[in-house]
Amino acid sequence: MTQKARVLRHDDTRLQSVIPGKFEFKHLHGQGCSVALYKMRSAADLPTQLNCHEEEVTIMLSGECKLHIDGEDIILRAGDTILIPSFKEHLGEFLTDEVVLVSVFVPRREEFGPEGDQAPRLSFLGDG
Repeated sequence: MTQKARVLRHDDTRLQSVIPGKFEFKHLHGQGCSVALYKMRSAADLPTQLNCHEEEVTIMLSGECKLHIDGEDIILRAGDTILIPSFKEHLGEFLTDEVVLVSVFVPRREEFGPEGDQAPRLSFLGDG
């Protein structure tokens, strides 16, 4: 089965509102990976919890956060990329009012549901 190329646009007006006025999300599924765009405003007020899954690459597009992983605090700023190894518990703390990031997950994050799902399950928000 051949899939078409798709684009996940930072300024897409079709981002799903997960927490109105605070958190928008959109994802794509490939054959063996998922890609997610997160746009968070008033990010310091978002509920977060530790999450743990297989490999993740996160690219910060704007804003700043502190990632707690393996007893270490790592500051990520716009333009930074981090590779989080499989099954390492991690938690993000947002340091700016708005944070935009893209994460790539291997393998696919089926719990996100189908593309365009209006109720995706997001483990770091306590949803799965």
